[in-house]
Amino acid sequence: MGVLSELTGVSISGIENVHDYMQVKFSSGAALTIYNNCRFEDGACKAVGSTVKSTTESGDEIVIILEGGGSIHIGLQEDDYVGPEAMVLSQEGAPDVVWNYRFIPI
Repeated sequence: MGVLSELTGVSISGIENVHDYMQVKFSSGAALTIYNNCRFEDGACKAVGSTVKSTTESGDEIVIILEGGGSIHIGLQEDDYVGPEAMVLSQEGAPDVVWNYRFIPI
């Protein structure tokens, strides 16, 4: 079970594109900053207000599955990276968790 499983049952309160990355904000106060290529099944607009049903992590991608059928896919293959970090999970009262190229997570 990965660290992202802590987001299960938490709803997405907002999604923001900032320069060359995306930030997904959660009702718990957590924020997931995504630098790698990612895609939203059912669109980013529908993701806002959705609750995280589950998460899966593999060497190729991370998937955040939302209640209602949508999902967020974050690529972890070499060509998905635009820098050394794939994404960062920030939660109040906890150290940031960083997913780096082929060293997931630190």
